[in-house]
Amino acid sequence: MGKSSSPTPPNPQATAAAQASANQDAVRESALVSQINQVTPYGSLQYTGSVGEPDRTAWQTLAPAQQQILNQSNQAAMQRGEIANNQLGQVAETLSTPFDINSLGPTPTADPQAWQRAYDSIIQRNQPQADQQRAALETQLANQGIDLGSEAYRNAYDIYNRGQNDFALGAQGQAMGQQQADFGLQQGAYNQALQSALTGRQVPLNELAALMSGQQVQQPQFVNSGQYNVAPGDIMGATYGNYNAEANQAAANNQGLYDLLGSAAMAAAYGWSDRRLKRDIVRVGERNGLPLYVWRYLWGALGMGHMADEVRIPHPSAVIRMPNGFDAVNYGELA
Repeated sequence: MGKSSSPTPPNPQATAAAQASANQDAVRESALVSQINQVTPYGSLQYTGSVGEPDRTAWQTLAPAQQQILNQSNQAAMQRGEIANNQLGQVAETLSTPFDINSLGPTPTADPQAWQRAYDSIIQRNQPQADQQRAALETQLANQGIDLGSEAYRNAYDIYNRGQNDFALGAQGQAMGQQQADFGLQQGAYNQALQSALTGRQVPLNELAALMSGQQVQQPQFVNSGQYNVAPGDIMGATYGNYNAEANQAAANNQGLYDLLGSAAMAAAYGWSDRRLKRDIVRVGERNGLPLYVWRYLWGALGMGHMADEVRIPHPSAVIRMPNGFDAVNYGELA
């Protein structure tokens, strides 16, 4: 078998330029089929100019009625803004004085003396009745001939004293209720004064906010146009793929492709992809879900494909370690 000659390497600059031109054409075609002029009851959307040119413009135009509403809204907003600007002085004057809660007086608290006063008042009102009950008890005991200090006398007075104690306990509860009622009245009056003071400061701000707000004009609602992506032709892949195939075939013929024990033959069959054997590496795209490169081998030949160290991560079985310690890629497993 005679020695095969290596194919002429492709011109990388010319191939890259052809690929770039194909990419630009694909972008233009994608834009043309995706950018559709639209017309709705509220307005329209039109594209003018050439794709990729500086004068390429998307025009949104309101329907006449909506444009009139927008003009009126703008005029009303300007008038509201003038009124708001005039009112800013009043608001600034109000806010220039810090809000002083101390001007409302001390915060109400429960007055312990209020309970005592209520309790004493209840006891005093009941005291004449208690004295009458005691006098009647003593008269009753004397008429019954029950001697002072006797057991019957003591039992009768014990019943009387328990009644007075029960009344005193009830008086304590009534006094507590009166104390809480007085505190509630004071707290309510304080809260009302506080709310009035806060309202006086908030009303100018609320009026100003109302003047600055306004209803917005109805904007056109455009449909979502279909997005089409026109894929460019893989010029670089085809160019360098053919070249690599011819170069690998020539290398296989020259080095004994079918001698499976020879590392050079195996590398020619699979393709040298070890980064250590390459220089002038340039990324030109993507293929098989992996970065695609062009490079020049250390012995001068051009190549195109993947890096073995990057292929090993998603496809470890596609990377072959040669006897000489360098890696090659089985491109057939990546197809």
